[in-house]
Amino acid sequence: MNILELLKANKNILKNGNIEEYDLESELILMHVLKYSKTELITNLSKILTNNQIEKNNKIIIKRLSFLPLPYILRHAYFYNSKFYINKSVLIPRQETELIVDICANILNDSSQETSCKILEIGTGSGAITASLSDKIKSKNFHYIATDIDIKTLKIAKKNILKINKNIKLDLLNNNLLNGIIGEYKFIISNPPYLSKNNMDNLQYELKYEPAKALFAGEKGYEVCEKILKQIKNFNIKFENLILEINPLNAKYLMKKTNNLFSNYYSYLIKDYNKKNRFILISSIKTKNKSSDFSYLPN
Repeated sequence: MNILELLKANKNILKNGNIEEYDLESELILMHVLKYSKTELITNLSKILTNNQIEKNNKIIIKRLSFLPLPYILRHAYFYNSKFYINKSVLIPRQETELIVDICANILNDSSQETSCKILEIGTGSGAITASLSDKIKSKNFHYIATDIDIKTLKIAKKNILKINKNIKLDLLNNNLLNGIIGEYKFIISNPPYLSKNNMDNLQYELKYEPAKALFAGEKGYEVCEKILKQIKNFNIKFENLILEINPLNAKYLMKKTNNLFSNYYSYLIKDYNKKNRFILISSIKTKNKSSDFSYLPN
């Protein structure tokens, strides 16, 4: 059996097993088995596979049919074009979260990259956001602080961040949200838990494999985001830009809370790829010429 034949077989099995992204996943499985890039896979479709390679492929397929998410099977996920190690203790990085990196980069300009400043990520998880942002910005003047409540998670984040950017100026803090945090920050960013009890009760089967602590925020789903906002205000933490990923269902409530707490800032809702209100941006500077990039909805 060659690569093309096994690709077709994988796609049929995964499709019949109700795996939505059967095309993509069939390729990712073989890329993993063969240690190939996408280009190498496509340019070697006639390559004959060994029995060992076919067996390894089939074992992954069997696990996937149980709806165990593929990133947990392969022990890696892709985020912002980079490969990150993950296991069941961390949330699988999502494509829409990549927009946090884009928002930061869009706000920054060449001159601001020459100024020393700090970027704080609350609840870093796999470290994908901090790693990707530091790789995209490539400024030696930026100091990154990444926090997480789980020490094991921080070890994964450290491994991932330093793999992407060995020269990053980085501090990792085992910390619960903003407790004990002081200082001034160019950016405070976070993709906190934001699912409600109703969301959790009706969770897609695959999401049940992911750590509940990284998903569940409370009865309404906005509790953790609201706590972050209140802590920043009550602890008098200074910032230029605050970016939170949110549950679109809670956008109206959180924007009202934001406007009450930070009336001297400019607050914006930013849509994701599916045109849902996915991010809140609170900025000390009024945005200019960015509406076409992110569909800002100002307060």
